[in-house]
Amino acid sequence: MEDAKKKIAAMTAVLYFLQAEETSAVLPESRPVPPAPEGFWNFSGRQSQMMLRSMAQMRLFPGWKG
Repeated sequence: MEDAKKKIAAMTAVLYFLQAEETSAVLPESRPVPPAPEGFWNFSGRQSQMMLRSMAQMRLFPGWKG
């Protein structure tokens, strides 16, 4: 009897979760829109940051072949 109640509660929780996902997928305004790149220099700055991070990882992990 107790196991049946737990199974029903778990199924109900999954159904509510799936319904919540469906309603949030319908509303695209709920997610923040990433800002558009403003020009070459912003892109260049981001690219150099990523390059520095990957170089640091290569130094930290000697066997890393990135």
